[in-house]
Amino acid sequence: MYIEKKVLVEDIIYEDEEIQILKTSDGAKKALSYLTITPRASKNEEIIVNVTSTTLKLGTGGMDIVTSVIRSMPVTKVIPEGHIMKSRYLPSQHSVLAVEAQESLYHDLFKEPFSLEGKKVLIGELHSMIPICFWAMDFLNKGGRMVVIVSDEASIPLSLSSHIRALKDDERFSTITIGQAFGGTYEAVNLPTALQFATKVLKADLIFVTLGPGVVGTNTRYGYSGIVQASWANIISSLEGLPVWVPRLSESDKRERHLGISHHTITPMMEFTYAKCILPLPIIIGSIGNKINKQIEELQLKHTIRWLQREPLEELVLHGLKNSAVPIQTMGRKYEDDPIFFLGVAGAIKWVID
Repeated sequence: MYIEKKVLVEDIIYEDEEIQILKTSDGAKKALSYLTITPRASKNEEIIVNVTSTTLKLGTGGMDIVTSVIRSMPVTKVIPEGHIMKSRYLPSQHSVLAVEAQESLYHDLFKEPFSLEGKKVLIGELHSMIPICFWAMDFLNKGGRMVVIVSDEASIPLSLSSHIRALKDDERFSTITIGQAFGGTYEAVNLPTALQFATKVLKADLIFVTLGPGVVGTNTRYGYSGIVQASWANIISSLEGLPVWVPRLSESDKRERHLGISHHTITPMMEFTYAKCILPLPIIIGSIGNKINKQIEELQLKHTIRWLQREPLEELVLHGLKNSAVPIQTMGRKYEDDPIFFLGVAGAIKWVID
């Protein structure tokens, strides 16, 4: 299914150098325009929007996606110069300056052997983990540098993320988009080279590999975006690093498969991860704690569990909730709705930094 509509721009809700959010006359009544691939629109102009996702009542934050501005002349953008294509063979394909490319200042770095030399690298499925990670680092290591590597199994354009927009001007925070994903502070072709750049050039104190907004799930054993976490863990280990999983925890999800430790964490760890990994977990009491203890019985035969006290993690979470410019939620749930999700993320950061 593919559906477009012609709509009128009634107002400009938000704009920066990367995106516009527009109030429109039809469809979802709100549309997102990526200025990397679409001209900047003005009030009272007609535009074409893709309404497929909003028609199906799926993600994108309730916004249609702008595909063209009707009055616009052909677009030419030549900065930054680069020859690596992203969104390859789609109408929106465009070139980026990848850090590994021949025209990059860093090209020769990637001809050298590379080892993570035992460095701990975080991996996690949900984009909402990013601000919790950053503000926990801010509390534990104020001068630390965090690099988020974003793969392409969820949203392709990173500029969709309000969390990234809120953090990108902080000099301690950088992003690298890999695969077909684009819009990071830096662009890279794949995970090994992104890890090399994050370590050798950006001198990251904290590296977190994750996805953009909009992960896919199908209520099946293997059919979800987060299965790729296993591949990340294996690559990190192959580069002599230590994979540390940020657990997806919940005590409020209405879906049984996500209660306690989500199967999106357990299944890829158990069935597709060959490297020995660390899984930090907060100590949880009560029925949900009993469930987690049962879930790790088999998991701890293959990987290492590290338990953390709850109270120090609460302090990290509250610091983040107080300082984040954008409200932090997961699947629409706030801290008070599902505290163990937040505590699980904070616990992984605390274990890595401490």
